[in-house]
Amino acid sequence: MINTHIIRKIPGVRIMAAAVLLTAAALLLGGCSAVKKSPVGRSKTADSIRASLTERRNEPAKTEAGEENTALSAGLGNRNRSAGVEESVSGNTTKDGDPEGTKLTLWTFNEAHVAYYRKLLKKWNDEDPDYTLEITFRVMPYEELHESLLEALRSGKGAPDICDIDAYRFADVSEGKSEWLYPVDVAVAPYIYDMHPARIDVYKAGDNRRYAVPFRMGAAVQYWNMELMEEAGITQKEVDAVKTWEDYRALGEKFKASAGSGKYFAAVKADDPVWPMLALAEYSGTPENAGHAADDMKAACQGWISSGIAKESGNMVSDIASGNIASFTGSLAFMDTFVQEIHDQYGKWYITKCPVFEDGQPCSVCLDDIPTVISAKSRYAGLAADFICYAKMYNDNARAVIWPELSYDVCNRVLWENEEFAHDETNEYDTFFRNYPYDVLNEIKDRIATVKP
Repeated sequence: MINTHIIRKIPGVRIMAAAVLLTAAALLLGGCSAVKKSPVGRSKTADSIRASLTERRNEPAKTEAGEENTALSAGLGNRNRSAGVEESVSGNTTKDGDPEGTKLTLWTFNEAHVAYYRKLLKKWNDEDPDYTLEITFRVMPYEELHESLLEALRSGKGAPDICDIDAYRFADVSEGKSEWLYPVDVAVAPYIYDMHPARIDVYKAGDNRRYAVPFRMGAAVQYWNMELMEEAGITQKEVDAVKTWEDYRALGEKFKASAGSGKYFAAVKADDPVWPMLALAEYSGTPENAGHAADDMKAACQGWISSGIAKESGNMVSDIASGNIASFTGSLAFMDTFVQEIHDQYGKWYITKCPVFEDGQPCSVCLDDIPTVISAKSRYAGLAADFICYAKMYNDNARAVIWPELSYDVCNRVLWENEEFAHDETNEYDTFFRNYPYDVLNEIKDRIATVKP
């Protein structure tokens, strides 16, 4: 696993320099599966989802030992009691919901998520008055949250019912599997055919059960500054024709021959997991291919830098903002940085799939995300899991809140094909780029590999 401490609300592009690729790739052997074809499924309606949840709540959830773990409907007579194992909450805390409802605690390091969860909490309580909730929200600094959560899980005391974490820290907290975390597979089930498997399967542990609920795809893509490319005499048709990393290098040489001084075809940055993860994805992440993948990517990066077509960047945001970088590989999460920090480059950038070593290989992998976990010690773990899956996976919530308000590229693949959703001219993320981000996701949906960070 890569144990970097880098994900934030506005994640930057972090590209792994050649010098650290071998070590990072070796650490990533924890898991990558071949790309899964999107199963054909029917999107569930709100009524069918509520019926599924109600059916679940008629029986208390059980631990592996057969003990009641959640109260659900059986324990709702004590709904005024706290459901969490956290005995006291301090710091930046707020409370919202039904004072007579089941009481849960939720930790996050992202203030924006509190507003999001509040909105979905009201919607949940309005739609399901028999299972209302009151949630105490606690916003903590990034490192403090992860350290406190890990300590609480190890000791079995003090963990919140619900907690947002960094995707790159999931391996830490999933170490204890069902002793630490509540498996969310049953809660995920009503939404599973609407979600992309590459993202939700990342959070499977060694026992093949899912222990986290995703927020965004964060898929790896290729960004192109078409204004710079066109100044160098390169057309969008030529960009679209790039299939392999060798094609990418050749186009870089053409750019270098025509571009002005100080302009670079590409930028790479140390401490970015995108390169080793993408290399493993393209080679299906099997142990016998890991060294091969790392060697190929290391050679590619070194070649770009030594030939002068790529710059080794110390600050990707600053370099991209300078207008001197023509392309880079990064997560769709970098859209946040464009819109919020580099807005003067509106209309210049174009998004495509990433090149591959060999035509036909997987061309993307899920990177940045803020998944949510449920404590196995929570008295109402099943109800907490139901709420989080409803908040983060239900199509209506992804359409109405996750994309327009949080600007997270949603995991709900059924929405990628929805014209009204994917081509929304009132959404600044849809209009910032020369093409629609969800058109790219839709194009590569069967070529996104599952690589565990």
